[in-house]
Amino acid sequence: MKWTRMTGLIGTASLIAAGCFWAGCSGDDVKTDAGLDSGGGNDTGGGNDTGTKDSGPTDGGGGDSSDGGSTGVDGSVLDCNYYCSNIATVCSGTNNQYKDNATCLSMCNAIPNEAGAGATSGDSLACHMYHLSVASASTSNAATHCPHAGAYGYGMCGSICEDFCLQYFSSICKTDTVGGYANIDACHVACNSQAGADAAAGAPGNAATTPTMLCKEYHLENAIQNGGDGGGHCDHAGATGGGGVCP
Repeated sequence: MKWTRMTGLIGTASLIAAGCFWAGCSGDDVKTDAGLDSGGGNDTGGGNDTGTKDSGPTDGGGGDSSDGGSTGVDGSVLDCNYYCSNIATVCSGTNNQYKDNATCLSMCNAIPNEAGAGATSGDSLACHMYHLSVASASTSNAATHCPHAGAYGYGMCGSICEDFCLQYFSSICKTDTVGGYANIDACHVACNSQAGADAAAGAPGNAATTPTMLCKEYHLENAIQNGGDGGGHCDHAGATGGGGVCP
């Protein structure tokens, strides 16, 4: 009877030992669990919290694709006072777009203010503000986008002729009967025959004799600044260029 019980206990111990041999027991079991916890799991991997999705720009930093959101100019503010105050700072020197603040305000009031903020094309204050916000991001951006932000748009915020003729007929020059244009359509025809060389121009706030439309833009701004009869500048901005001042 004692031998039989001892035999049974030995057999049971042998079975337990064999099970541990094949399955792993005691310390090995703890090591296996710890291995699973310390592996390259979701907690320590390159997850979304540290990835590029949460940090850094996604537009590549390019001028045209930038929304200007991180610059000092808020492109969503559609207000002429805000626009003129900032364009004087951002677009200075060779990028100057207006002779002074009063001229800017007068010309800004002629720009349609219909499109919603963020417009990147078309002659609207929203478009001019968008490009001003992009221009404010860097010096190189200013060289490219100040012409778009200015009154004449240069193909981004309206065409040169669309914007010039709108400004001309919104100013005192519309009453010029000497060297002016018969109507806005006549202005478009005359402008389109001269504007090709101005495609990459863009500092009408500075004196110029050529290209032709840049010269006329400059004198139109002088006329607006002078007020009254424009001080003779309406003729220079008109169809004849003032007898050769703007050929």
